[in-house]
Amino acid sequence: MEEFNKYWEDHKNDYSIKLPKREIKSRLVLFEKHLKNKKVLHIGCSDWPDTEEKAKNKNLLHQYLANFTSELYGLDSSEEGIGIMKKYGIKNVVVGDIYDFYNDKNFTEKKFDVLVVSEVIEHLLNPGLALESIEKYILKTNPGCEIIFTVPNYHNFFFTFLSGLRSREIVHYDHKFYFSYRTFRNLLESYNYRVEDFWFVTYGAGLTKTKGKILSKTALWFFRTMAPYLYFKCSIKNI
Repeated sequence: MEEFNKYWEDHKNDYSIKLPKREIKSRLVLFEKHLKNKKVLHIGCSDWPDTEEKAKNKNLLHQYLANFTSELYGLDSSEEGIGIMKKYGIKNVVVGDIYDFYNDKNFTEKKFDVLVVSEVIEHLLNPGLALESIEKYILKTNPGCEIIFTVPNYHNFFFTFLSGLRSREIVHYDHKFYFSYRTFRNLLESYNYRVEDFWFVTYGAGLTKTKGKILSKTALWFFRTMAPYLYFKCSIKNI
């Protein structure tokens, strides 16, 4: 990643930039790599409004993270979603607001190794305020804490192709924003975040299976910068 970061610093003000060319990964594989044996706060943990179905089938991302983290806590603005999670025996999850959780008594005395904010930022009316809140919390509790963001990729090849083919816009009804590598990195750096690592990723575990591996080394190899999601591992810059 050092090579990509150096290129970014040298060319981020150019009209066009080269995108990092790396093997496409599954975000689930990267989560395990970066969160294993770590104390983690998962922001946006309930996957509302799909909480009931996912929790019942043990398909919540939060349930997956619990398999390898040393301690796992969850925060979500949906009271219904948190209630369902508790119904299925999921512990240490609370209702809270990403915009001011740095003052939340449930977390102000806790020191986390990593914060996970997965498919959340694009739903918010004020992403910058959320990033500011996360920064305040980290500086208040553990300045060395890492933050992992995943967001949908604006250049998603599959959705772009289908939209053109069918003359229909394919987008989640609650999304307020779509980000590219450049626009999200610009946003992060505007709020004092440093990008430590970056990947173009898929949503599920498909690339860990034989068919997925073959696909990633053929068709997706040529369109790797058009993978469905962007994965940023970050820290807060020294002030």
